[in-house]
Amino acid sequence: MASHLNIAAYMRRVNKSLSVLKRLSVLQNRTAFLLTVFSCVWCLVFITFGYTVTYSASGQGPARYESERIVLTPQTCVHPQLLIDDPVMVKFLQHHPPAVCNVTRNCVYVLNGTVRILRQVAAKNRGISCDYYPVLRLGDGNITWGPPTRNITSGFKITSDFFRVTCKARRGRLMYNRVHAGVALTQDRSERPEVPLDEGFGGLGVAILGFDSMSRMSWLRRLPKTRAYFHDVLGAIELEHHNIVGDGTTAVMLPMLTGKFEWELPECRRNFPNATTMDDFPFLWHDFKKAGYLTSWSNAAPFTAPFNYRMHGFEHQPTDFYTRPFYLAAHNLTQKDEPFCLGSQSQSQVWLNYFRDIFVMYKEKRKFLLHFLVEMSHDDNNLITMMDDDIKRLVHFLYTGGYLNNTVLILMGDHGARYSEVRSTWSGKMEERLPYMSFLFPKWFERKFPEAMKNFRANRKRLTTPFDMHETFRDFLQFGGTGSGDLDQRGISLFKEIPSNRTCSHAGIAPHWCSCLSWEAVSPADPGATKAMQTTIQTINRFTSGYRPRCALLSITNVTSLTKLQTNRDVLKFTQADSDGGISRLDFNSSNESGYVLYQLTFGTSPGGGEFEVTVTNDVLRQHFSLNETDISRINKFGNNSACILKEAKQIRQYCYCKNNIHHDI
Repeated sequence: MASHLNIAAYMRRVNKSLSVLKRLSVLQNRTAFLLTVFSCVWCLVFITFGYTVTYSASGQGPARYESERIVLTPQTCVHPQLLIDDPVMVKFLQHHPPAVCNVTRNCVYVLNGTVRILRQVAAKNRGISCDYYPVLRLGDGNITWGPPTRNITSGFKITSDFFRVTCKARRGRLMYNRVHAGVALTQDRSERPEVPLDEGFGGLGVAILGFDSMSRMSWLRRLPKTRAYFHDVLGAIELEHHNIVGDGTTAVMLPMLTGKFEWELPECRRNFPNATTMDDFPFLWHDFKKAGYLTSWSNAAPFTAPFNYRMHGFEHQPTDFYTRPFYLAAHNLTQKDEPFCLGSQSQSQVWLNYFRDIFVMYKEKRKFLLHFLVEMSHDDNNLITMMDDDIKRLVHFLYTGGYLNNTVLILMGDHGARYSEVRSTWSGKMEERLPYMSFLFPKWFERKFPEAMKNFRANRKRLTTPFDMHETFRDFLQFGGTGSGDLDQRGISLFKEIPSNRTCSHAGIAPHWCSCLSWEAVSPADPGATKAMQTTIQTINRFTSGYRPRCALLSITNVTSLTKLQTNRDVLKFTQADSDGGISRLDFNSSNESGYVLYQLTFGTSPGGGEFEVTVTNDVLRQHFSLNETDISRINKFGNNSACILKEAKQIRQYCYCKNNIHHDI
């Protein structure tokens, strides 16, 4: 049996490698000839592969000559070397014990689709009487209680996944009133016919557990037990260079589930003309359901959910299992619970148990499940350390119980931390763009599809994106074969080998989000940099101009980082920028030799203390500076600073500092 990950041993291996590099560096300094040879080789590598990656050992910003941190790989897209023990990042690391919840809170629990009343409660309260109320969904924003079933007894089979149980003592005193989640055994689910999938992988299921704001490196630091068991013991495959394609969760979920950017889909944002719900979007779960799969979309944050906060969500329930009604119902009944608790269970346990119960109640059914948790990592990555044992325990339960014999289990983050102190560092900037993504296949799958898995393993060190996840999931329904991926396709299935010369341009990643470009420091006195700063603040203020009576005019107070992209043909030939502020597109065959220069700025604003990171494009031939909204990142929290416009203009919340806050700051 494979051993668990030994972090200390891993660190020793890393430090040993660095020591070797240091000794080589000393040798180079001793011998001018060797230094010359090294320089020639380096030039050859740059000419061949097009990119360099150099950044300081402190992780704070670009450095021109930090040879110890240069990564050379035989592919065009060279990613930064990020270390698990980076002192800049480790200083933010804290471990929290599991949540402690009041064990007397719950008189009732759910087991295998039945309601159970604690024996000690029933024995202590001989005249106890409990009623069952199913939760009924009223669109995506409201719920109501269905007709009650009176005087239920222990062992009552639930008829809905979410329900409220009230219990009264002998004299009518209300002693219990809580909402519960379980998985009901229903005819529609259990008898759904399964379509033969001879051209796919024979009905292999997909089950995804996602966690907000978890970069790959943060996962390694904060979930070591889960990672060790999943990767080292069970043999999961991690994508080491998985790159985001936009800002936030929605910019991950839509490409992964629909294969499209948000602006390529019908308008669905709140307060926009002709906006629609997302019911008719080409979500993958529609295709899986047609093939006989049970489908699930679960998000535990009802008021900030990626398809509901800015968007209209769904008129009809989108998947077979859908937890939004539960969390809406539970919100008003958990105000007095301990932090991170729902009664006597932690919030994370309730969320994980629902995922587990789908497997228990429908073990033999095909599944396409996507469950996403926000609260334990969005604002503070350290909180997720409370879940390490629970996640590992769940994976162990599913694996040893045989529930993964016909299902791929995927653990993922959507992106790295976006708003914390971590994000203000150079390493944090890189980690935001490189989330965790790991796949565990059944053992038989590699024996049956060796070529597909050979490619999959090769791709763990290639540039990948959520668009590739979409194409990979499509292969589960209709296998598109192996061979080499087509660079003309934005998304490439991981069962095809991704070409080593793939660039961010091929993959649909705008330069602002690309983690394998080489930037060099530039002086604020540089004329181009000055113009870039002017363009930036003018653009941000233009976003809020329609709300000027409420939103303050911002100005730049300080610039903490100012860099310019080194010119090379692969990244500085744009054909266009989308008219709605979408991704800038690159053209490798353009005859425009002047190209474009990109400036990336990190700066603070006043009033309000906002912190931003932007990428400004200079059309060198026309000397025209432009800034797309998709190339702007707000990198510190803004809390209630934009409360004055939230109801009608959520889309500008990161730019608006309400004027009525100013007198509070004086």
